[in-house]
Amino acid sequence: MAITHPDPVRIPPHLLSEREVLNHLRTLPPDTHVFARVRLLDAETNLDREIDFLVVHPELGLVIVEVKGRGVEPRGDYWIRRNAEGREERLDETPGEQLLAQQYALLAFLTKAGLSFRPQVTRVLALPMLPLREDQDLGPDLPACRILTREKLKRPFESLRMAVTGGVAWDKWRWTPEAKHHQVRPEVMRQLLGALLPELLPNASLAEILKAEGRVQDLMAATLLDHLAQNFSGGRFHLKGGPGSGKSLLARKVSRLWASEGRRVLVLAFNRALTTATQCVLDELGERVQVSTYHDYAVNLLADARRLPPSTDTAIFFNQAVPEALADLLSDPELRPAPQWDALVVDEAQDLDPSWVKPLLGLLGDPESDPVLLLEDPAQSIYREARHDLGQPWRLDLSLRQHPALRRAACLAFPACGWEAPENIPEDGAFLAQRSSPETWKRDLAKHLETLAQAGAQPGQVMILAPHRPASLGLKDGQMMGPWGLNTQPDWWEGDEARADQVRMGTVQAFKGLEADIVIYLAPAYRHADGARLAYTAYSRARHRLIVLEKALAEPVRPKVPEASQGKPQPAPALPPRKLPSEGARESLTAALTAARNWRPNRKQKPETESDAEVSC
Repeated sequence: MAITHPDPVRIPPHLLSEREVLNHLRTLPPDTHVFARVRLLDAETNLDREIDFLVVHPELGLVIVEVKGRGVEPRGDYWIRRNAEGREERLDETPGEQLLAQQYALLAFLTKAGLSFRPQVTRVLALPMLPLREDQDLGPDLPACRILTREKLKRPFESLRMAVTGGVAWDKWRWTPEAKHHQVRPEVMRQLLGALLPELLPNASLAEILKAEGRVQDLMAATLLDHLAQNFSGGRFHLKGGPGSGKSLLARKVSRLWASEGRRVLVLAFNRALTTATQCVLDELGERVQVSTYHDYAVNLLADARRLPPSTDTAIFFNQAVPEALADLLSDPELRPAPQWDALVVDEAQDLDPSWVKPLLGLLGDPESDPVLLLEDPAQSIYREARHDLGQPWRLDLSLRQHPALRRAACLAFPACGWEAPENIPEDGAFLAQRSSPETWKRDLAKHLETLAQAGAQPGQVMILAPHRPASLGLKDGQMMGPWGLNTQPDWWEGDEARADQVRMGTVQAFKGLEADIVIYLAPAYRHADGARLAYTAYSRARHRLIVLEKALAEPVRPKVPEASQGKPQPAPALPPRKLPSEGARESLTAALTAARNWRPNRKQKPETESDAEVSC
């Protein structure tokens, strides 16, 4: 791998061509230095010139790489750029003229810097988006050997050699007198580094890059999600989607559509954090939409009907007694409450048993035909193996909201997930796995948090996930870990303080359905029964960056339950009152959803679907 300056290089996500070229330049030999975004003064115009990439290699000399992206193409003796509206704008300079000016500025700068020797400069134009033949030139100043097409970029070192030699075979050219003018000896390399490093444009902060990546993902996904919402709002559908497929976003879009039609919508999920965050996004719809966890809603219905069962065991109460009591209540016409809803959404349905969901149809005004939407990823079935058969099945084989390297890591962590791992992943540092241990994981975690802070990440962008609660790992709420404190509260969104200066930390289970820009996962060092599934679920919470500390956590010692308390009847567990999050906490929650809050439904279209259909992208 080449040495990059700065390290890491952060290129804004809308510069797709520059990102693609950088990914290929990274694969150059390890004695290669790649400088990104070098700013030099042009003495003739007294304006700054920016070199996209400057490649320095002991045998190739200096290679300027200018990148032109989509919409930039030649028109005879001039070049044009197509703007966002599709109109063509003539460029003031052709790429050839631009490269020549950059070369003059670079040589003048190196002369002023007092280098003992100035290696020969080669000018190269990279056009990854323009369909060109490999032997096609673009004028006398841009011969084919100095144009990097997408195919040539796949073999960057060979292509740069051809550019330097002018198309002559390398083994023949390297022995010519001209080759000596390209050589960069160690002393000259040190002088170049000293001169060029101060001229690099400052890197964007990691926080800025992640926000920009999110905006690009949202824009690219918006049209497709709008189309899917229109189709899935006209009946009963059961959607299965993998990591980053936009299931929760789709659930909210469909809920908005139904509410705009005058329907009363009930949205249920298993996870309280997910439902609270969803309520924050949909709260402007008022009483037309109610969002709740399944158990909160069920317990409240049973309590109102005075049918709440006693509890002898918390797990039995929530997993058996409450669902059975609710099914009995909703199946009895005399006891069943009056219909309140005209549509039902169940998000993260893999966490709810089918026998829990089907009785809920009795809450609809028309149990036989009112619309229903179930969304799930069966690979995230941590609590139970749920096999739903309610609604027309669809597979959403999409990756709209997650970096492809992270989706690949998730799929490889759990090969039985049912989703295909993407190939041809860019090497841009989105995924990092480090071997840790029960003795060193706290120190390793602190170092990674320190690195993220130095890169400009904000604590609210980071989530630390583990198979176990922080308290069982010896961590306390507010404890400092590297540069930031830890927020280990289970209901981290509640309270008057936004705690924006703290990093959220919790279990994989508690964060299901939400996402964070950066996720750090503390993997168990022992054989966990659901280890692969937990890793898959944790990885799928990361949107842009994922750090895994492998073999980090020892198996916690669980306290034994006193025999005297087993089987003793207890009152039903009291559910905590629902609190409205503070403004800062609301922002944190909606960031964990990154939902399109300003989206408004378009005119409804009749869906045209087929059984067992699949959407892929």
